[in-house]
Formats: sequence, structure tokens, C-alpha cells
Amino acid sequence: MFLECLQTLLRQTIEQSCYNLVKPGQPIPCLLLLPIHIRPLNPSAETINVFAFSIMDVLSRRLNVNGQNMQFSRYIFAQLLRTTCAVTLVIIGIVWLFQTIRLLEMVISRGAAFSDFLLMSFAVIPLWLTIALPIGAFVAVNWVFHRILNDRELTVMQAIGLSPMQIARAPIALGALVSAAMLGNSIFILPSSFGVYKEQQFKIRNSIPAIFLQDNVFVDVVDGMTMLIDRHGSNGIASDVFIHDTRNEGKIVTVIAETGQFIKTNGAPSLVLQNGQRVELTDDTNNSAMLYFDSHTMSIAVTGGSKSKRMPIDMNEDTISNLLDPTKSPSPNYFYERRAEGHYRIMSPFLGFAMILIATALTLRGQIRRDLWGQRALANIVLGIGTIILLVMSRSIATSTPQFIPLLYASILIPVTICLWSLNSTRGVATSSG
Repeated sequence: MFLECLQTLLRQTIEQSCYNLVKPGQPIPCLLLLPIHIRPLNPSAETINVFAFSIMDVLSRRLNVNGQNMQFSRYIFAQLLRTTCAVTLVIIGIVWLFQTIRLLEMVISRGAAFSDFLLMSFAVIPLWLTIALPIGAFVAVNWVFHRILNDRELTVMQAIGLSPMQIARAPIALGALVSAAMLGNSIFILPSSFGVYKEQQFKIRNSIPAIFLQDNVFVDVVDGMTMLIDRHGSNGIASDVFIHDTRNEGKIVTVIAETGQFIKTNGAPSLVLQNGQRVELTDDTNNSAMLYFDSHTMSIAVTGGSKSKRMPIDMNEDTISNLLDPTKSPSPNYFYERRAEGHYRIMSPFLGFAMILIATALTLRGQIRRDLWGQRALANIVLGIGTIILLVMSRSIATSTPQFIPLLYASILIPVTICLWSLNSTRGVATSSG
């Protein structure tokens, strides 16, 4: 696609310079210039002979490159989009691998369902996207510009008269797309998905306590109930179960059984014990009762209390409007923190746009030369990381000092404004001195 675009540009320039059409296989004589053979990307097409032209023609403002510029922008945008998706998936995969080790251990050694593991693993991905997608787009811009600079495609585009703003159309379009995706994620997807994650986490911790039991370790399953098991068996069955129950006031119950299995009864967790004995003592320890049983079902819910309910106190699962509303705060002490998080959720989607503009503006500023790439890449990395740090620090400062909330917006808007001004201020092609 790029060679076809370049071929068309060269032919149009020759038409304006020599006032003749370039025909396949028919070179046009031009003083002191030799023909350059460019083969189209289509193998079945004929070889088209075109001629080089002087630098004054190249730099001429008369060149009509609007249509070809759009082709070049689409060509660069496609590469940027593919690279962004690939880098983002790699980052998400690395984070997912490290963060889900604990959940995977829970599935393997504690008896939780594999579907619960998958649900919790994927429900938290939108939270990781808030930082993975901007970094992926930032890396993609640097990588693609480095590649097309090595292939001299970027140099040619600058040589034919494209301004930095014209070349930056593709990165700007990518930044707008990334910001739109992150805005949708911040407003709609993140609160819902993280709510599912916390709900599932609450369900596992409160409804299936067996997965947290460890062999030969006393565990407080619920308030007032302590349990000890010898080992986990197959199908979630524990052997040699010991239970000490003081949930009922004025009564102490001790149960010993050969095996025990957790089940759900009317949505509440219960334990089915096999082949054991139950000893009950009252406040007057002189009175006791002992029962031998073949099968006994024991409730694990808190006696005399209402069924536990989870309160959505995590800010990631709350909407932006609720975060900014003081009446929706669980406690007045949390409002400043929630308000800072709300403003952060408004501006964080534009972090990717700012980082893309930083990389683009520094790369296209001045003359594009391969020997300057190392310095510009280092400057890109430093400024990109600095922008992330500034945004995160602004949220922390705004939490303790609400007067600094505008700093959250300035940390994004100022870099964006400077980069757009830098891209738009250079309209011609920079030439090297000496």
C-alpha cells in the first residue's frame, strides 16, 4: 500500500514538472536524472518506470498530496492499531498470570469451582485495562515510528512536504479511539465487572468456607465456630473433623466426626458429618449430653443474626456520579477520597491520548533522522512515565487537599495542549544545517 502511495505521488510530481503523463514501460527523459524502477505490490502488475526529481520540486507547495496523505494515514493507523492490541494483550496476560496464582491455588487445593476462577479472573480485567491500554498505545507509537523510520518511509513522507500535523493524523486517530474505549470502560464496564468480581469473592469467602480450611490448622469458620480437619479428600470431603461451637449463648457444642462435606441448604452453607459424636455442655458444666450419630447436618451460618450482605464500598465498583455525590458516600470520612477518585475516573481515559501525543510530537519535531532516534525515544519514555506519575500523584494530593482537584485535569490537558501546539507550529520540512 505504501509503495503504491509513493508511486502515485512520484507520478503526480513528474506530471507537474514535465507536463507529460507517465506511462508503464515508457521513461520520460529528464536532464541529469536516471530512471528509478518501482514494482507495485501487486505481482501481476507491470513495472512502472518513473524518474527522480529535484529537491526543489519535492519541497514545492504545489504538490497535491491530500488523497495520498489519507492513504498513508490509513496505512500507519492499521499498524498502530494492530501493535496496540498486541502489546495490550501481552501486558494483560502478564498481569493476569501473576494476579491469578492465588485464585488458581484456591481452585486446585481448596475445592472451588473452576467456573468461579474464570469468572473472577476475567471480571477484573477492565481494571487492568485502565493502565495497560495507554501503555500499549504508547509503546505501539514508538515501535511503529521506529520501524517506518528505519524503512525510510517516514523520511520520504517528510521529504514530499507533509507537515508533522499531517503525519500525526494516524496517531491522533488512535489516541481518540483509545480514549473513547477507556471512557466507555470507566463509565460502564468497570463498575459492573468489578462489582461481579467483588460479589463472587464475597460469595466464596462467606458461603463456601471449606476452600479456606487447611490441613491440621484451627480455622475460625464463622464467629463462634472453630474447625480442624486432618486432610482434604476427594470430592471436597474432609476426614477427621473437629468442631468447637459457641455460637449459642449458654451452650458449648463439640463435634467429632470421621468425615465431613460442605453443602448448601436454602442458600446457606451446611456441613454433613458422618460417623461421629456430639457433646453439648450448658453453663452449668454439671449438665452434659452426648450423642453418637451416623449422619448429622450442622449449619455454619451465624446463629441469631441476619444473613450477611455485602456493601459496595469499593470505589472501583461505584459509578462516577455516585463517587461525586456526597449523599452516596458510605461515610462522610470517605467523601474526599471518593470525590478524588471520581475526578480521576473522568480524566484517566485521556491518559492514553496524552501519552500518544507526547511520543508523536517528540518524534516528529524538527528534522527526522535515524541517528537522533535513541535520544527521542529516551525522552518519550521519561515524559510518558512522568505523565503517569503526575496523574497518580495528583489523585493522592486531591484526596487530602480538595483544592488541588484541578491539578488532575492540568496533568493531562497541559501535555496535550503543548504537544498539539508543537505539531501544528512546524508546517514545513526541517532541513539539516551542514
